[in-house]
Amino acid sequence: MDVFLGSQGLGALSGWLDGLDPRPRRAVLVPTAGNPLPAMPWVDVAEAALADAGLPVRRLDLETATAGEVSEAVAAADLVFVTGGYPIFLLQHAQRSGFAEAVRLGVTSGRVAYAGMSAGAALAVADLAGYHDEDDPGEVTDTTGLGLVSFYPLSHANRGREELYARIIAEEGDRYEFVPVRDDQAVIVRDGVREIRDS
Repeated sequence: MDVFLGSQGLGALSGWLDGLDPRPRRAVLVPTAGNPLPAMPWVDVAEAALADAGLPVRRLDLETATAGEVSEAVAAADLVFVTGGYPIFLLQHAQRSGFAEAVRLGVTSGRVAYAGMSAGAALAVADLAGYHDEDDPGEVTDTTGLGLVSFYPLSHANRGREELYARIIAEEGDRYEFVPVRDDQAVIVRDGVREIRDS
């Protein structure tokens, strides 16, 4: 499995893509997590970064997509890139649309590489229960994520969240493995081996 989990910076993206064998040729970009927000400029930034890396990009909004559209889009891509916003809102539509299952199968089989930023990184974990904030409009009865990684990334670790994340690790670190990720970092996972890179 090939996984790229970031917080904000995309500096490590092109190097990660170049290291994949085969290198992805077509990308699906999922902006859904940011839909409830008034603006989401990071989606255009991600699309530009993928285009600069030589990848044709298809946007796929899980909030409005049908199961058939999702299945077709994932089947036609070898890279899925999921941007940030609200993790539970993203999970809700990933489950409803069939995206979660399609991507899980694609990544675990080695056919699809996965890149997730912030909420998109959270979607890759086993269970998203700990990522629910009061302002997240998502509604789910099952918080099961994609299960692509065994740890839990804590995004935007440099944005005044050091004390919060330290408390989370102190309280729950004996049960879960947490990895704080600054905005200028990314976590690369290949076949279970994890590496943190400047990004």
